[in-house]
Amino acid sequence: MLDSFMRWMRTLPYTDVTAYRQATLLQTMLLAVTVLSFIGSFAALLAPLPVTEQLIVMGIIWTGIPVQLAGIAFVRRGRFSTALVLGCIGLLLVNSATLLTTGVRSGGAILVTFALPIVLAGLMGQERLVTITIVLSCIIVAATIVLETLGVPWIGIAASRPGNIGGDLGGFVVVATLLGIFTIRFGQTLRAALHESQQRNQRLEELQATLETRIAERTQELQQALAEVEARAAAQERLLEENRQQRAIIQGLSVPVLPVSADTLIVPLVGALDTERLQTLQSRALYALERSTAQRLILDISGVPLVDSQVAQGLLAVVQQARLLGAEAVLVGIRPEVAQALVGIGIDLRQMRTYRDLEAALHNGK
Repeated sequence: MLDSFMRWMRTLPYTDVTAYRQATLLQTMLLAVTVLSFIGSFAALLAPLPVTEQLIVMGIIWTGIPVQLAGIAFVRRGRFSTALVLGCIGLLLVNSATLLTTGVRSGGAILVTFALPIVLAGLMGQERLVTITIVLSCIIVAATIVLETLGVPWIGIAASRPGNIGGDLGGFVVVATLLGIFTIRFGQTLRAALHESQQRNQRLEELQATLETRIAERTQELQQALAEVEARAAAQERLLEENRQQRAIIQGLSVPVLPVSADTLIVPLVGALDTERLQTLQSRALYALERSTAQRLILDISGVPLVDSQVAQGLLAVVQQARLLGAEAVLVGIRPEVAQALVGIGIDLRQMRTYRDLEAALHNGK
């Protein structure tokens, strides 16, 4: 039975540890006040009053019990703030009812009970609720004093008689005990929350240190990788530069310009002539003519397997450009199949002097 009740008490819909502990403490406080209010109301039966007045005192004290029960219901539904407000209101109702029946003159112990809702709101961190509770407590006490001074009926009907020291002392002990228990429990909750917060901070610091170490290691790895990439890029750039130089050399070797006499240059062409080689031919041939005193440029195409329209037009362009520089360009080494192909595609070579072979070109040039 007790285990079931304790499990019921611990079953609250709060995920945060601190909020869960505060809700547990508030629930315990409301339940304790409800039970004590109910039990304490029967003390009116011991007072030297008529039965009717005893029942009236009990009924007035019971006015705050439903509010306390509503606060318990709200705290179990996860509405902590609403439950706290209802708890303070319920305590004020019980205190007010008790104060009205005892009066201020003989209600010294009852006045102490007004500290309960103030302490409850203050320890839960509700500053506005503390202010409202203090103001309402002052208003209730002041109103009771005024009503008691005016001699309003029913005010102070359960006032302590001379010699009722036990009742006053009992009421004070109950209030002091409630305040002590609540303060101790709240202090335990606060210390536990502080200890957990320190542990979490310590774990966070450890995680931060681990993360910083990993970041430093990762940064070093990235720097090493970046250095390797930069080294590879530099090596690749050197290789590209070497490749460009080799290509320039190869291009120069693929279109050699050879002087055979003071006034004659020979360009032996071997292999297929594409657009790039034709451009190289034009630039190297014109450069050689400009740098020398040669008057003739012999283009030997005996090693060219195919002469199509594009190649023929490129060769004609070299002839025309050489003519503009004051030199004569001649074509030698046209094989029969090449001649047939040129005639077949309609290339007009009348602007270009041609010879059967290199020997004939050199002999006629003398």
